[in-house]
Amino acid sequence: MKRLILILALAVAAAWTLGAQSAASSGEWLYIDKGKMQLTLFSASNKPLMVFPVGIGMNAGNKRSAYDGRTPEGDDFTVQRIQNFSHVTFDYQDGKGPVYAYGPWFFRLKTGWKSIGIHGTDRPWTIGKRDSHGCIRMYNEDLVKLKPRVYVGMKVVIVPGAEDLRADGKITEDEYRVLREKETAGE
Repeated sequence: MKRLILILALAVAAAWTLGAQSAASSGEWLYIDKGKMQLTLFSASNKPLMVFPVGIGMNAGNKRSAYDGRTPEGDDFTVQRIQNFSHVTFDYQDGKGPVYAYGPWFFRLKTGWKSIGIHGTDRPWTIGKRDSHGCIRMYNEDLVKLKPRVYVGMKVVIVPGAEDLRADGKITEDEYRVLREKETAGE
């Protein structure tokens, strides 16, 4: 019996390892557009495979300090850890007590800032809005769909939108209006 359990355990471990290796060797990567409030999973050949709506940091612009409520921007980020967060709670201090605020998974990102990641939410109405402390929020069901494709070391690119560029003083008001029109038109 012990031998059968050992064989089964080794088979499961081998299947999990092969699945992780095939995901890592896929070359797939994530692209987060703060202006469109979208996360796109791309293939190694840059073909969009999945697109999901997201919520981002409550304040516009590139992250400048630890608690500024901004989502960092860059093209050299990676997934640092994939964590089961189904048991992690947060207390909004609203008198309702702790809730499961982060959804089932937390994909911790290596961005140069602590505690930035992609995770689910107990507040689905915040998707498509600037409401987080800097993380990228997804609907829990979308996060579950994406999770099998995510791997440690996966490339993540986060690009600014018109509001971010304006907040950082990188575009004029006229340029902002043109870019914002394109974002809202879905271009």
